[in-house]
Amino acid sequence: MHFALLLPAALAVGHSSALSITLTPEPNPPDFGPNVFLLNPGTEPTDVDKRLEQIYETNRDWSFYSQFGEHRTAVLLMPGSHNLDINLPYYFSVIGLGRNPGATVVMPGVWNVGLRVDEQQNWMACNTFWRSIENLRMAMDNVDWFVSQGAPLRSVIIDGNLTLSGPAPDWSSGGCIANSKIQGNISMGTQQQWYTRSTAMYPYPWSAGAGSYVCVGCQTIDGQPYANSYNWDADRAQSSHTGLSYTDAPEVFAEKPFIFVEGGKYYLRIPGVTNSRWGPDWESGSTVSFDRVYVARSDTATATAINEKIAAGVHVVFSPGVYILDRPIVVNHAGIVLLGLGYATLVPSFAGGALVEVGNVDGVRLAGLMLQAGPTTLATEALLRWGSEGSTYAGQPGNPGFIYDLVARAGGPDFSAVGTKYFVQINNGWVIGDNLWLWSADHCSRNAQARCIPQRYVDTALEVNGEHVQMFGLSAEHTNKDIVVWNGEKGSTMFYQAEFRYTMGLKSDPGSWTNVSRSAGYRVNAFDHKAVGFGVYAVVAPLADTSVMEPIRQDGGMLGIVVKHPATYTFGMKDINCKNWNSSWPVESKISCKAWSDSSGTCLDLEVG
Repeated sequence: MHFALLLPAALAVGHSSALSITLTPEPNPPDFGPNVFLLNPGTEPTDVDKRLEQIYETNRDWSFYSQFGEHRTAVLLMPGSHNLDINLPYYFSVIGLGRNPGATVVMPGVWNVGLRVDEQQNWMACNTFWRSIENLRMAMDNVDWFVSQGAPLRSVIIDGNLTLSGPAPDWSSGGCIANSKIQGNISMGTQQQWYTRSTAMYPYPWSAGAGSYVCVGCQTIDGQPYANSYNWDADRAQSSHTGLSYTDAPEVFAEKPFIFVEGGKYYLRIPGVTNSRWGPDWESGSTVSFDRVYVARSDTATATAINEKIAAGVHVVFSPGVYILDRPIVVNHAGIVLLGLGYATLVPSFAGGALVEVGNVDGVRLAGLMLQAGPTTLATEALLRWGSEGSTYAGQPGNPGFIYDLVARAGGPDFSAVGTKYFVQINNGWVIGDNLWLWSADHCSRNAQARCIPQRYVDTALEVNGEHVQMFGLSAEHTNKDIVVWNGEKGSTMFYQAEFRYTMGLKSDPGSWTNVSRSAGYRVNAFDHKAVGFGVYAVVAPLADTSVMEPIRQDGGMLGIVVKHPATYTFGMKDINCKNWNSSWPVESKISCKAWSDSSGTCLDLEVG
């Protein structure tokens, strides 16, 4: 059956401007495929429990298959009350299907644990990645969420306390809470760093030691905004590391799109753009029927089919799976949503270009995807490129582009050398990121220590050339050259975590080494730039297997922050930390300057821990 639709460019219900398109409606309800579990409330999902328990037992530890396998899982919970016990393993998401978090309630099941990530018999949580909970309420006295990067709690209500790490010496290293309400106390434990945004909560109980805790647009439980920690007219005294920062609400923002169910039909909710909003937003936005949402499955979908849907103005939901793509995903239609479930992973098999390309269009939202580098022989330029190189497209403050919960990865599961020039390159203006982890792997399929064979080759994690680009919750690690390069004016980053790479590369292949000169953890060539809550680290040089790998060395040492204009650092950067985890390392193997001025060729700030 075909029918004619009058649809706006963004496919949002209730707008008057429209264009005429003839579309074949997508099935509603859709077929999400075998990696999605749909659970109804009020039933005992015995068979499902057994299957979920098997997934957990197979995929919880640090073994190759568990950590770097192709398993991907999403549990979708129908609105209502559920008695459920799930300990989330790798590549696993639990998502409520209500119009708001309160519509789907999870209480503990027969094992009396509810939803959690505990120690899972691993010796620390610093390697607990790639799992998430979204759009539901946890009616629990305490929620254990012992995670590090790539593991957000988003749009959740927690009735009780939230514990973010196991007991010492368990070590955990970062995470994200966004658009939520935590009604009990938060225990940080050994968390080195943490990013929170637009959440109603009690204050962080203490400041981070060597790391950073940053709360953007947060409010107290009774709805009062937390005071901004900084005066932007103050001088460099506020650049010193504090480990605890509260900042104003984002001037422009929109929450992550999500799926809800009503009357047996599925809908895509696209939250509206808000200005300087404190605390969670669970109400604003527009609704699109799944008649106009293509559900891609890794066992059937092709890049050609996905691109045809996008060109026709149809949104795309990627079911959990690994998608090997023979051409880029191209978005040249305004307002398109690309939403991944259960860490849906896109991998290029074609030469050159970018894996995902967004053109000069407004309102595009990319969410919940893992983008993975292919073999170096492909010469991939970027995993995500927003606007062509040299673009002057300014974007729209009333309808920005958004990136949510993005993982970009090079290395890990691969048995040949992999890489990309950039993980993410943003050439257009008004693009906003929320919880990005751009990771050149520090451990891979053949080892679990401080070297990776085969090698990963990533020049730069993020390059920003457009104006008004903002990052909220950015982690980027182990690139061969500068980790982040920021050229566009009027940009900002609220929370940043970075690690320099561990080694130069294979002793047997010195020709592959790059950047023996000084590289930067965060290089800003723009003048007008704001930054809060940074942790830039040099971590494990002596742990590398020096019989195989050449230890990291750069003439004069690495540089934490590099600015072109000294005033950018003096007035624009607050709560900045650069740390060497072993001060006895030789100078060429550690950070030697916290903030460097390219224009004067001098170190502006020597304060390195």
